[in-house]
Amino acid sequence: MKRKIAILATIAITFLTIGCPGKGGGGGLDTSLLLLGLAVGSSANSGSQPCIQKRELTVPVVGSTPDFYDDGKTLYWSDMLSYTAGPNNPNAIVYFEQDHGFTGADFRPTLYFFYGNASYSNTFNNREGILAGQHATSMHSYGSNSFFYLASGSFITPNPAFLNQRIGLDLNGPVNANFTYKEAISCNVPASEDRNFFTSGGSSSTNGLNKVWTTRKKLNVNIIFLPNSYVTQTLDAIQPALDRFKEVYAQSTVGIDLNFKVTISTNTEFSSITDVASENKNLPGGLIRLYTSTGDLQDPNALNIYFASEADGIAGLLGIAGGIPGLPGFVGTKASGMVVFTESHRSSGAVGTVLSNADLTFIGNTIAHEAGHFLGLFHVNERTGATNASAINYVEDPLIETPKCMAAHNVNGNGVVDISECLGTGFTNSGALNLMFWAGDGVTNQSQLTGEQGWVLRRNPLAY
Repeated sequence: MKRKIAILATIAITFLTIGCPGKGGGGGLDTSLLLLGLAVGSSANSGSQPCIQKRELTVPVVGSTPDFYDDGKTLYWSDMLSYTAGPNNPNAIVYFEQDHGFTGADFRPTLYFFYGNASYSNTFNNREGILAGQHATSMHSYGSNSFFYLASGSFITPNPAFLNQRIGLDLNGPVNANFTYKEAISCNVPASEDRNFFTSGGSSSTNGLNKVWTTRKKLNVNIIFLPNSYVTQTLDAIQPALDRFKEVYAQSTVGIDLNFKVTISTNTEFSSITDVASENKNLPGGLIRLYTSTGDLQDPNALNIYFASEADGIAGLLGIAGGIPGLPGFVGTKASGMVVFTESHRSSGAVGTVLSNADLTFIGNTIAHEAGHFLGLFHVNERTGATNASAINYVEDPLIETPKCMAAHNVNGNGVVDISECLGTGFTNSGALNLMFWAGDGVTNQSQLTGEQGWVLRRNPLAY
C-alpha cells in the first residue's frame, strides 16, 4: 500500500506475527502435486502465457489448541499440506481463507505455520504479517537465501545445488470450519543466471544496483477501468503511466517487459471504492467485494490492475495490492488484483478531467510499487524505520541487498522516516529512492530496484 505525501502524509500498514502451535496430525490429507520436470538449462520461456501449476482444496479442521488466543480462545488447525519447489518449479504461492465473524477488535486471524520439510521438523516463520482476519497468502522461492522471507536460520539448500525442496504447512484459524486452500506454482523454467543468483551484504545506498539480467522476462498486464475511474478509458489515454511502469520494470536489475491489454467494467457499484479494510464479500462497493465479484473481468495469467476514481474517506491513498504476494493463476479471490486511485494523483484540474502527463507518470510509479507488492516485494522499511531488533523484524524488507533507513534517522522526531531523512549514501540511511519505499510524493524519482528485488519479481509465476 502506498500513500501520497504532501510535505508529509503518512501511510500505515501493520504487519503482525503470531507464533503458531498448530501440529497437524498424520499425513492423510497430503495430496501434493507430482511436478513434471522440464529440461534444466532452458534459458528462456516462449509463448504468450506463463506456466502455472494450480491446486485447489477444501481442507478440514483436524485438531485444536485450547486457550491459544488467551481468555479461553481456541485455535483450530488442519492436517499438513505440502508442496514442492525446485529448479524447474522455482516459486510457490499459497493462499487460504476461513470465514469467521471475528474482527480486528477481537484479533483472531487465520494464519499458517511452515515446516522446512514434510515431517514436522525444522520449522520457520515467514516475513508476511497477518494483514487480514480471514485470509492469508505466502510465497516461497526456490534458492532463497537465509534472510529471504525467513525469520531466522535457513533450511534452504542454496543454488546451484539444484535439489527439489518439499515444504509442509498447516492452516490455523479461530473456528471449527473448513479452510479453502489454493496453490500456484511456477513452471516457468528459470534461466541459468536466475538459478545461480547470489546476493551479498550491503555497504552503500547503491548496493545491488549494478546487476544486469541478460535474459528478458515477460509479464502480462490487464488494465481494468471501473466506471468514473478516468475520463477516457483506453491504454492510449494513460500512456505516460504505462510508459513509466514499463521503464521501471525494464531496467537492467529487473529485466521484465510488459504486455498490456484493457478491460472495461460497467458495474456502477464500484464507481468509487467504499471500503478497503473489510473482508466482507457482500459489502457494497468494498474492495474485497470488487476482487471476489468481478472475476469475469480478471485474467488468471495476468497482473490485474483496477483503475478506480477514489477510496471514500481515505485521503491520499494512492493504491493498494491484494496481498504480499497476491495470488496469480486464479480469479475471484480476495487476493486477485490490485487497485490504483486516479484522483489521489491529481495536482491540477477538476475531478473527472484529464490528468496532466506528470500526474499520469505519478500513477505509473504507484502501479509499479503496488505491482511490486503483488509480485512479492515488501517496503524497504516501514514508516517507523528499520531497527536492529532482528534480521527481519516486520518493519523492513527481508532481502539482503536492499538499502534501508533506520529509525534513528527520524531526526525531526515525528515518529516516521521521511523521504528527506532517507537520502543518505550509506546502507542504513537511504532507501528513499527505491521503488518500494513506504511513501511517495510525486516528485522524488523512486525507481531503484536491486538485483535481488528483481530476482523476486522474476520468480513470480506470472513472469515468464
